[in-house]
Amino acid sequence: MEIRLLKRDEIDDPKWNGCVHYALNSKIYGYTWYLDNVSEEWMGLVEGDYESVFPLVWNDKLFKIKQLYQPYLCQQLGLFSVNICSQERIKQFLLTIPREFKYWDIGLNDANKNIPTTLGFEIVIKNNFHLYLNKPYESLYAAYSNNIKRNLKKASTKKLFLNSSLKPEKFVAEVKKAQIQKGILHPEALYHAAHRIIYNCLHRGKGVIMVAYDSQKNICAAIFFMFNGNAIVNLLNVSTEFGKENGAMHFLLDATIQREANKHKYIDFEGSSIEGIARFYKSFGAVNVPYYQLKKNQLPWWIKWRKH
Repeated sequence: MEIRLLKRDEIDDPKWNGCVHYALNSKIYGYTWYLDNVSEEWMGLVEGDYESVFPLVWNDKLFKIKQLYQPYLCQQLGLFSVNICSQERIKQFLLTIPREFKYWDIGLNDANKNIPTTLGFEIVIKNNFHLYLNKPYESLYAAYSNNIKRNLKKASTKKLFLNSSLKPEKFVAEVKKAQIQKGILHPEALYHAAHRIIYNCLHRGKGVIMVAYDSQKNICAAIFFMFNGNAIVNLLNVSTEFGKENGAMHFLLDATIQREANKHKYIDFEGSSIEGIARFYKSFGAVNVPYYQLKKNQLPWWIKWRKH
């Protein structure tokens, strides 16, 4: 198995993106344009003539020591391949990662399951929920929890309506405001990356901002969905206080489910390990499709403690 390490400017974008597109485990996060917009530096491992690819997002912001990390808005990377992601193939790729990377904290995709336990990694199982839509809407609705159905009835009394004309700047500003109100303080880099990703997806026909408004055209809930193959990915979402009280997010998701029902598609809810959020996604009938987070700490002793 020939695996090469290529710097960003050595990568053949059409071949790399062709591999991600046709991979049995394709994810939108693996395309070069996506990686360029969520990271400052990345390189890639490539098998043969781009039969398999493995992006390595890195920085050296910790005392100029190179480390691998998972960028914001990029849940799962790892090995993408038009071949089977066998344990041996995954092992060879992991062994090919240069030793100059002294710290790893990376999320593999959900098809990278056969992780050898003998390579000295800390392996963390992360939750992620998928709702498969290949059933009639009536069957999908029957799997909703009673709480979801109650909230949908509540929403139906508020004359909510859907629209997809919200500008990315306004959407990201609403997300940021809601997170600050919850005490979640993300760096500005996350919101800048969100702008870039949303614009790139819209330009490529790979995404849409769906909004639930009240009768006075106030935003009640909004979601940015990304599209990749059969996947409808819930990258970012937000609800106002009125929206939370009146089932606006339930209404928005239910409308999406109605529209896409009986198709060979699924909603990728993108998480979560937070119990309340996981319960919300499961209450739509979604199932857990976990993925692995790999950690490895070979930092010098005098700095190793900072990464525990």
